[in-house]
Amino acid sequence: MNEKWFFLSIAQIEQKLKTNAASGLSRKAARSAWRYYFPKTGALYIHKKKSFARIIGDILSDFALVLLLILSALAVLFGDKTVGITVLLITLMGVMISAVCYYRCQRSAEQIEEYFLPTANVIRGGKLYRVAFENVIPGDVILLEKGDIVCADARIVTSDNLKVAMRVDMKKYMSLKKQATAIIDENENNLFKYTNILHAGSIIEEGSARAIVYATGKYTYLGALTGGISESYSDTPPKELKKMKKICSAISLISMMCILPFSMISLIFSHFDGGTATLSIAFLTALALSASCFTPLACTVCRLFFVKKIKELSKDDNPTIVRSCDTLEKLMNVKHIFMLDGCAVSDGVLHFETAFTAEGDVKSFENYTPSVQRLFTVASLYNSAEANALSVGGYDPHRFKEGMGEFLSHGQIDEEALKIRYPIRSYVPGTESHPFDRVFFTDNGRKMVLGVCRSEDILSLCNYAVIGGRIQPLASVGADRLKHTYNMQVSKGNKVLLFTIASFENDATHTDRCFIGGIVLREGVDSAALKSISALRKRGINVVSFVGSNTYAQTPRIPTELCFGNRISKTDIDTNDLSLFYKFGDIDTYCDFDEKDILELMRYAHQNGESVGVIGFSDFAPEVISEADVFISCSSLVNVFSAKDEQELYTLETAGVGTSRSCIQTVRSEADVLINRPVNNKGGISTLLKTIACAEVACRNLMDFFRYIICIQIIRLLIVGIPMIFGRSILDARHVLVCSFLVDPVVLIMFALSTRPSRRTEVKKISTLRSHVRSDASLTIVSAVSAIIAVCLPMLVDMIGFMGPYLYRVEYLFFAMLWLNVTVIYYVRYGSIIKIKHAIRNKLFVALVIGIATLSLILILWDRFGLVFEMLYHPLPYIILSIIPACMFVLTTSVLATIKKNK
Repeated sequence: MNEKWFFLSIAQIEQKLKTNAASGLSRKAARSAWRYYFPKTGALYIHKKKSFARIIGDILSDFALVLLLILSALAVLFGDKTVGITVLLITLMGVMISAVCYYRCQRSAEQIEEYFLPTANVIRGGKLYRVAFENVIPGDVILLEKGDIVCADARIVTSDNLKVAMRVDMKKYMSLKKQATAIIDENENNLFKYTNILHAGSIIEEGSARAIVYATGKYTYLGALTGGISESYSDTPPKELKKMKKICSAISLISMMCILPFSMISLIFSHFDGGTATLSIAFLTALALSASCFTPLACTVCRLFFVKKIKELSKDDNPTIVRSCDTLEKLMNVKHIFMLDGCAVSDGVLHFETAFTAEGDVKSFENYTPSVQRLFTVASLYNSAEANALSVGGYDPHRFKEGMGEFLSHGQIDEEALKIRYPIRSYVPGTESHPFDRVFFTDNGRKMVLGVCRSEDILSLCNYAVIGGRIQPLASVGADRLKHTYNMQVSKGNKVLLFTIASFENDATHTDRCFIGGIVLREGVDSAALKSISALRKRGINVVSFVGSNTYAQTPRIPTELCFGNRISKTDIDTNDLSLFYKFGDIDTYCDFDEKDILELMRYAHQNGESVGVIGFSDFAPEVISEADVFISCSSLVNVFSAKDEQELYTLETAGVGTSRSCIQTVRSEADVLINRPVNNKGGISTLLKTIACAEVACRNLMDFFRYIICIQIIRLLIVGIPMIFGRSILDARHVLVCSFLVDPVVLIMFALSTRPSRRTEVKKISTLRSHVRSDASLTIVSAVSAIIAVCLPMLVDMIGFMGPYLYRVEYLFFAMLWLNVTVIYYVRYGSIIKIKHAIRNKLFVALVIGIATLSLILILWDRFGLVFEMLYHPLPYIILSIIPACMFVLTTSVLATIKKNK
């Protein structure tokens, strides 16, 4: 639509878009319009998703795996078809299992990313809703306040001290003042002079506005300029995962270098004694061992450990939203947590504590006086007027609604009768020039105005007060007493909401302004928050509060209950000539520190190699936020649904009614972690503690899987390699791949699903292969000894001769390797034989054991299937013999554990 929206009147725009500037579109009209507009306009934010083909490409990025597929295909064409087809099928099956796991993880993580995208506050049918950008349509009426990102091109209806940062291109912004009443020349063609227009992608820097949307998606100025803003999922793998890939690549190379000499010896011996070893089978075996250390999946499917935990956190009753996999690892490494405001310990809602009138404090509401009844009446009157208002003032909407519901629950107000008794004419929110909310109403034909504010100055303007239910002159002594009560509550850290009334005609002179009463509100600390802060400190995480700075006075302050322990102020440092870093790490609270001071503390921590997380939801200290290792913000985490169906919309909850308001959108978009604002001992610090615990579990699971890979690779290398000296590849690529590409993915999933808690100190980091082998020497040694026992046992049996002539049989070595595989899984996961009852409860572990047992039975009982793996004979003694190496593993581990315990 090529309309000059800047020149049209609001009435003309309403007529063209068939909307209403006050109540917006109806929900039915919005749903119908969305089906018409969205296919044409598209989305302003374009989400890039990794395709399934790209995921397959990531998995096939390993050189050994690609060579294995090529050589197996060549073996089918020119060599042993049975071996080639079997290897090819097992490899492809393993790749597909891994790809499906990775695909599901990737899609889950991409959905999580949508929580960080900005949303729009839309009026539909006279009610306020929060919807995704792509669901905003022409004709929608949007409300905007400081920190919001404009979702579409829109004509301003009302504004108050509005200043925006307009996006000039993909990187640059221009700061502009906007005004609803601006008059633009009809022939004006400079977009930057359209002061009554808001363009998509702009950021509200100051003030607030209500506007009618006229263009969305690619038809906006930004959409036409850039084609949309591309948003891709943060795919950065954790550092530990990168280390694991590097070490696994080294193991892969070591396996290849170790097995090739054995293969050559096998070929030479086979040539002299008439064996069946061939060059293709030897190389396939070497490649299978190289690929079996999970290198292709180290930075792909292993993300399952982190994505699974991220998904669990997001679907919890009290959710946490973590942006990417590497964020969990950063959380686990955090040494200090800086709290820039009170959003993590206080729900941001001011709770009712008590009330006072000209007659004194109200202690009980069982038998309240007529004066208190009058306070209930005007509070309910204000609550009704403010709740039904659609205009946007200079401050946050509903700022005085906080705690009102809790106060009114003590009264017995007939709201329907109240509406009849005092008809409300209008409600005017406060502005910077007049920071009082005013409700204009009629009382028995008289025009009255109700004023609501938090400023003590209003008390000096009152000549009257309600005493005993009647309006009486307020003496100077009474006024001083009210001010004393006010200051006493403020000194406790409470806020006081003051109510006054006056006749409309005399409101300007204040000659008859009457004091009704005050409601005392407080910001409390959730009891769970204090416990969680103590728990974080026990984990070695220093929680630091910054309080008292005037530069961010508008943010929820940290309540006085939390300012305990060691504290220091900027005055103390200056007076005593102390270093800014004095006792850093032991100080719990810093008073009157500005952004520069906090930044210096953070950089000092970084110099000492310590990681810092920052909690905030305001735009205070942007430099601190940008340099933080992890930025955590508190928000109202309610799912944002589509506007296509009515039941998918939800009413925006405001402070004092339900969940407190969200952090501003610019902050939300930058956050690494979003935690719920604390409500009813849930959310805030307690949620963060749970998130850090989940991060530790994910990192520990990754470490356990890494331990498993190293141990099982030693076993495979020895069991496959040593028998080659005797002239034949007893176990070849087929047997190795059954263990690696079919068993290992199940083990990976089993570890990923593990929720076994761990202490922060128990989570070891992946460093070098040598240091890992040293730190976990007992399990590594036992694995190697068990593999050697598996290889030497047939020689011992052959020397004794009780089973007749015997050297090696395929079924024996294959089953021995499978059962050692299960034993390593058990000991890495549970650590002791006495925890067998926990293993029995693990469905995946039980399924894996049953699966291996079933495979063994099929190989034994079905000759045709056994021939695929070169199993021609299945004497029962050999099958029983294959369990002995696993039994020796258990025995040796138990002995070493007992020795270690006695020491």
